Amino acid sequence: MDFTHLKFDDQGLIPAVVQDWRDGTVLMLGFMNADALKKTLETKSVHFWSRSRNRLWEKGETSGHTLVLKDLFVDCDGDTVLVKAEPVGPTCHTGEKACFFTRLQSDGKADGHKTHDAFGGILERLYQTIQDRKRSPKPDSYVSSLLRGGADKVLKKVVEEAGEVALAAKGGKREEIIYEAADLLFHTLLVLGYQEIEPQEIYQELARRFGKPGLRPQRTGTGEGHTMERGDQERRSGRERRERAERRTSHQKQARTERRKGGQRRGGQDRRGRHK
Repeated sequence: MDFTHLKFDDQGLIPAVVQDWRDGTVLMLGFMNADALKKTLETKSVHFWSRSRNRLWEKGETSGHTLVLKDLFVDCDGDTVLVKAEPVGPTCHTGEKACFFTRLQSDGKADGHKTHDAFGGILERLYQTIQDRKRSPKPDSYVSSLLRGGADKVLKKVVEEAGEVALAAKGGKREEIIYEAADLLFHTLLVLGYQEIEPQEIYQELARRFGKPGLRPQRTGTGEGHTMERGDQERRSGRERRERAERRTSHQKQARTERRKGGQRRGGQDRRGRHK
C-alpha cells in the first residue's frame, strides 16, 4: 500500500480520530503507523500502534469491544486520519460509549462530573431537553404541556406536522420545507422521549438497513423472519389497501343503513306522537 501522501511524525505515527459513523460521536483518539493502517484496511477491524506497549494492537482484542471500519479519511494537511467506525460495545476502557465525557470549564479545570453532552449532535441535545422536561415539568414549557396531554396529544402533533411537511413540499418553497421538516423531527423526538426510546436506537436500525437493496423483514406466526422482494411488498401493500377500502365501504354502507332505520323509527314515533 502507498502511504507516501501521509505525513507520519518522527516516530512513524499519525493521529487517528475515531468517530461513530451512525451519530457522529467522537469515540477516541489513537495513533497508527503504516502497519496499523494497512491492517485496518485489510481486515476492516481498526488497529493502532500502542506507544506504551510498543506494538501493534487491534482495538478490543482483549475486551471484545472492537471497532468495525466503515470509512477512512485524511485531513487537508495529510497529517491526521479520520476513522469512521461502528463500535461493538463501549469504546472507552471505563465502560463509557466514548472517551470524551469530561467537560473543560471556563477556568481551565476539568469538571469532575461525567456528561454525555459530547455524544451525538443536535438531536441528542433536543432529546435530553425533552427528557429533562419529562422528569421536571415546567409550567411555561411547550414540551411539558404536550407531555402532560398524554400520548394522544403528542401523536396528534406528529400527524399535524407531517401534513405541514407535505403541504410545504407540494408548494416547493425551500425555506418552508426546512422549517416544517424541523418541526416534524422535533415532534418525532417528542414521541421517542415519551416512549423512552433514544435516538441511538433509531440510528442502529438505520445502520442495519443501510446498503440493503429494498428488503424488509416480515414477521410470521412462527416468530421467524424472512425477506420479500420489492414487487412482493408492493403487491401485498396494494392488496391490503384494497381490503381496507372494501372494509371501509362495507362499514359506511352498514352505517347508512342503520341511520336510515333509525330515522324511520324516529319518524314513526314522531308521526304517532303528532297523530295523538
